[in-house]
Amino acid sequence: MNCECWLCSDDDPAEMDEYLRDIAWHVKSHGWSVVALPEEAEYPGWAYSVGMWHTMGAPEVCVFGLRVTDMHHWVNRVGSLVHEGLSLRPGTSIDGVLAGYPLTVRPVHPSWHPDLFAYGLDFYRERPMPMVQLEWPELTSVGRQPSLWLPKDDHPPSLWTRLDLLVDSPFAGAAADSLVLGSRRVIDGSAPVAGVIHGADGSWCFLDGSEREELGMVHLRHVVADHPYVCDFADLPLGYVARQEADGNWSRSRVE
Repeated sequence: MNCECWLCSDDDPAEMDEYLRDIAWHVKSHGWSVVALPEEAEYPGWAYSVGMWHTMGAPEVCVFGLRVTDMHHWVNRVGSLVHEGLSLRPGTSIDGVLAGYPLTVRPVHPSWHPDLFAYGLDFYRERPMPMVQLEWPELTSVGRQPSLWLPKDDHPPSLWTRLDLLVDSPFAGAAADSLVLGSRRVIDGSAPVAGVIHGADGSWCFLDGSEREELGMVHLRHVVADHPYVCDFADLPLGYVARQEADGNWSRSRVE
């Protein structure tokens, strides 16, 4: 299977949103990028690689349910091992990454890709990408990892089978693939959304509440996937803003 990502295409890079351009830069400079999604409400966090297929012809890797900073590190560690010759065949056991426990390589059924690996699909321009799951032994906290080798429709009912709650768009006038404005920290997942603006022109903007916010463009489905609670403000009227106050409560008012 040939790589058909943005870096291999003749498409205009200006068509990429800011976060996707950042991913492409990491892939070009370092071989791959890591997308890490923090824990949100009932959903454990997860992390996955983007670019290993482009750079090394190896499957992308994903890991679920542990601390995001640790998973980010482990995905990079596995990437380095692949660069050194490790083969990610399903059933392989990988030692020396998660201290004291092996990681088992599992295949990932493509039916999970849209819900879990949206940035990877964007980078590969919606083309198929091979992906494997790095499964760790769940000794006590059962349920923090999905069984991605099963087709989504065959997976036992769990929070992972309700993932479309993360990606559907209830926002008026904006489909899931619409480009919206967001602060850089909201886009990269390093800050929660603390302000939502529904412009008089129908536009949507998601802010982190800091004094000086660098704005970028991002697909709405990424904002909903990373910050699902913003769906509470999908009914915000045209020309209104919702802000999180110092006490944690939210208020709504007309845009001044």
